[in-house]
Amino acid sequence: MAESKLQKLYLGFYDWLDERTGVKEITREALDEPIRGGARWAYVFGSVLLFLFAIQVVTGIVLSLYYAPTADHAHVSVSYIQKAVTGGWLLRGLHHYGATAMVIVAVAHLAQTFLFGAYKKKRELLWGAGVLMLLIILGFSFTGYLLPWDQAAYFGTKVGTSIAGEIPVVGSVQQRVMLGGSDMTTVTLSRFFTTHVFLLPLALAGLVGLHLYLFRRATPAGPFHNRDDKKIERFYPKQAFKDSIAILICFVVLVAMAKYYPAELGPVADPTSDYLARPPWYFMPLFQLLKYSPGKWAIVPTVILPAVLFGTLFLLPFFDRREERNPLKRPLATALLVLVIGGSIGLIFLAKYQDRNNPEFAEKLKRQDEEMRAYFDKPFEPQVIGGASSLANGGKPAEPPKAYAENCGVCHGDNAEGNPIAPTLIGVAGKPQRSKEDLLKIIDNPKAYGLKDMPDTLSKIPPEDKQKIVEWLLTLKAQ
Repeated sequence: MAESKLQKLYLGFYDWLDERTGVKEITREALDEPIRGGARWAYVFGSVLLFLFAIQVVTGIVLSLYYAPTADHAHVSVSYIQKAVTGGWLLRGLHHYGATAMVIVAVAHLAQTFLFGAYKKKRELLWGAGVLMLLIILGFSFTGYLLPWDQAAYFGTKVGTSIAGEIPVVGSVQQRVMLGGSDMTTVTLSRFFTTHVFLLPLALAGLVGLHLYLFRRATPAGPFHNRDDKKIERFYPKQAFKDSIAILICFVVLVAMAKYYPAELGPVADPTSDYLARPPWYFMPLFQLLKYSPGKWAIVPTVILPAVLFGTLFLLPFFDRREERNPLKRPLATALLVLVIGGSIGLIFLAKYQDRNNPEFAEKLKRQDEEMRAYFDKPFEPQVIGGASSLANGGKPAEPPKAYAENCGVCHGDNAEGNPIAPTLIGVAGKPQRSKEDLLKIIDNPKAYGLKDMPDTLSKIPPEDKQKIVEWLLTLKAQ
C-alpha cells in the first residue's frame, strides 16, 4: 500500500513536471535514438567523453573553492588541497587523471570515426566540430599544467610559451599575450586560470551541444559494412547498458589511479633554479621532434607539422568523397592512422629512453624526482606571509632593509611578495643550492643565472647593503 502511494506520488510529480518542461518528450527523444546496425562497444567513446567532461567540471568547481591563482599562493593552495582538505587528494586525482583520460578517449574516438569512415555522407560539420573539440581538450591540458605552480609546471610552461614565441610574424606578440609581459608572473597565472576555468569550458560546452545536435541531424553512421545496415535498435536499453558499463569502468580506473598513484606535486617554482623541464606525455612527440630540428628548422615540429595534421583532419571529409568506408579497402588511410598514432607512441618511448640513457639528464631527472617525492611526503605547512617570525620584533614579520626597498622592492614587492613585474622572493633561499653565497653571486651577476630582466645596477650596491638584503631574504620562509 505504501509503495503504491509512493508510486502515485512520483507519477503525479512527473506528470506535473512534464506539463511545464516537456521532460517526457525529451527523455523519449534521447532514449529512442535509432542505432543503425545495432548497439556496439565501439560506440561508447562519445558517452565516456561526455562523462569525463562532467567530471572535470564538477571537480574543477570544487577545487576552485580552495585555489588561489596568484604566484604567491597558488602552490600552497594546491598543497593544502592535496594534503589537508578531506578528500582533496581524490578530487585533485580525479581532475588530474580525468584530463589525461579526456585526451586518450578523444583521440580514440576520432581514430575510430576516421577508421570506420563515419565522417562521410553529410557528416562534414560533425567531424569538424570533433576536431575542434580535440584542440580545445589539448588547450585544457596546456593551461591547466601551470596552475600548481611547482617546478615542473613553471618550467614546462616556460618551454611551451617559448616555443609559441618562435612562430614567425605573430610569435612574439602571441607570447606576450600568453605571459602578460616578458616573464611568467601572477598575470600569467591569472590568464591561464581564466582561460582554463572560463573560456575553454564555455567553448567546449558550446561545441558539445553543437556536436550532439549535428549527430542527431545526421543520425549514426552505422557499421562500415552493409550486412547489418538494415538492423535498427534503439539507444535504450542495449547501447545505454554498454555506455553505462564503459563509464563505470572509466570511473573505477580514475579512482584507483588517484588512490594508488596520487597526482604529483613538487616544490614551489624557483625561477632562479636550473630545473630540467619535460613536457606532459601528450606533448612529448613534438618535444622529441624538436631535437632533430635545430635552429630555424624548429618551425617544422612546432608550427608546420601541427598545422598540416589538424588542417588535413579538418578538411578530410571535403577531399575524401568516396563512399567506401571499410578500413581494409582504404589501405592508405588505415596506414596513415597507424603511422601517426604508432609514430607518436614511438617518439614518447624514444624520449624516455634517451633521458634514461643520458648520464647528465638521467642523474638530474632522478634528483628532481626525489625532491618532488620528498616534498610530496612532507606534511602540509601553512604559508607564512612576508617572511618568518622574528623574535627581535616580538613575533612580527621582519622589516625589510632600506637597501632592499630602494633596489628590489619596486619589482618584487615591499615584502618580497611579488607582483606582475617580478616573482616572489619568499622561499628563494629554501633549498640547499641557494645559500648566502649563492644569493650574493646572483645579485652581483644576475645574467649568469639566466635572469635577463634583473638590472645590472644591482652589482653596484655597496657590499654591506648586499649582505643586509641577503640576510633578510634568508629569513623569508615559503610554504
